[in-house]
Amino acid sequence: MFKKFAFVSAACFITLFAAGQTTKPVAAPAGKRVYNFTPVNAGLQYVFIENKNTSPHPQEGDDVMMHMIALCNNRIMYNSGQLNKGKPGAFSLTRAAFKGDIMDALVLLTPGDSIICMVDAKSMFDYSKKPMPDYIKPGDKIQYNIRLVSIIPKEQLQKEREAAMQKALQEQQPVQNTDDEALKAYFSSKNINPIKTVSGLYYSIQQEGSGPLAKAGDLVTLNYRGKLLDGTVFDSNLDSAFMHVQPLTFSLGTGRVIKGWEEGISYLNPGSKAVFFIPYALAYGSQSRPGNAANPKGIPANAVLIFDVELVAVKPNN
Repeated sequence: MFKKFAFVSAACFITLFAAGQTTKPVAAPAGKRVYNFTPVNAGLQYVFIENKNTSPHPQEGDDVMMHMIALCNNRIMYNSGQLNKGKPGAFSLTRAAFKGDIMDALVLLTPGDSIICMVDAKSMFDYSKKPMPDYIKPGDKIQYNIRLVSIIPKEQLQKEREAAMQKALQEQQPVQNTDDEALKAYFSSKNINPIKTVSGLYYSIQQEGSGPLAKAGDLVTLNYRGKLLDGTVFDSNLDSAFMHVQPLTFSLGTGRVIKGWEEGISYLNPGSKAVFFIPYALAYGSQSRPGNAANPKGIPANAVLIFDVELVAVKPNN
């Protein structure tokens, strides 16, 4: 998962719009300003509201801090300010996954820029494999209002992750045995018998896929649900309560997700469904993760994580 959830992170790449049942109507503006949009492809067009014309531009692998609101037919679908108490949200910049993905527009921004993106709604929902809510019809556009606040370069992120991992390794041994004991007790209570790897990861294949296994460098797309040993669900792109229903796409083997995901996904091929049982040292170590409206509990320090994952697609990342 991204290491914001990251984990996906575990975070967690955090997805870009909420499901229809979580939206609320907003008042239509009194008058509409006319913009001259620039097309990127058949599913995406944009216009700058403020263009600082400076540098740097974000690159694939960077994190971007930005304010973002997504609307369609006068309904708010996503509001980063509501989720982050007015502060900008953190998003991982990945390669565009489909025609209409706003990643193709984000790379045009520099800190301080504001932009409006218009995305073909059908292309978005076709990619997510989710039904469109009743207030959205084919041909409608999703409007993203975005202001880029800052960029965290991937080199800095990697250094921070390495430092956090080193700290976790130093604290690992006293808790590692407890992790394994807790997992074995869980397996016994659930009458399950997963495979254990050398690293301490446990996994169980629920459905075999087809084709070659995912490998480092591949662009992987998956659905997931993460929970604690007590059953608390802390993140999912399958539950609209977490406000990101788009499948997660990232480059495997680049440090964008926790180590338990990097290893576990390498045992899967497209169409596979599996469960990962991840010791704290392969997840967030001694770091805790804050909660949200869907999961006020958050992720405690030294937590064992369980993920139900479905590997939707694997593409060479050339």
